[in-house]
Amino acid sequence: MEVNTLHTLFDYKDGQLIYKSNRGSNKTKGNRAGWVDGVGYQTISLNGKQYREHRLIYLYHNGFIDDGLQIDHINGNKLDNRIENLRMVSHSENQWNTKSARGTSYHKRTNTWNAKIQKYGKRQSLGYYETEHEAHEAYLHAKANLHTIENRL
Repeated sequence: MEVNTLHTLFDYKDGQLIYKSNRGSNKTKGNRAGWVDGVGYQTISLNGKQYREHRLIYLYHNGFIDDGLQIDHINGNKLDNRIENLRMVSHSENQWNTKSARGTSYHKRTNTWNAKIQKYGKRQSLGYYETEHEAHEAYLHAKANLHTIENRL
C-alpha cells in the first residue's frame, strides 16, 4: 500500500483512519474506515484487498514496514491503534507481550513445576519449583529482563 494513497483517502484521528470523502454507501466522509474482523482487529478493504488498520496507521505515520516484521500493539489491545501504541517487531518479539500464563510445565516424575523461557529460538530453564505459582513468578521475572523491545526507528 502506498503512503500517498493513505494520506489521500484518510485522515488519522485518535488511533482511527477516517474517510476524507465518500467512497460508497458504507464509506462515508467523516466515518471510521472498516469493521472489526472475526479475530478482533479493525480491518479495512481497499481495492478488493483487506488490510488491518494498525498496519495502515503505522505506514501512514512511518512510511514503511520492514520485510518480515510485524506491527505490535504495545498494550496488547488489538483495537488500540494509536500510533504511540504501535511498534515494528519480529514475530518472536510480537509473542512476548502475550497475556497468557506461559513458561511453566508440570513434571510428574519429580512432582515439581519447571519454569522456562525462550528468546530468539533459544530455550533456557529457570529451575524447578514446588508450586505452579512459584514457577510462573520465576518466568515473569525472567520475562521482564529478557523480553524487552528496542525502538527500531
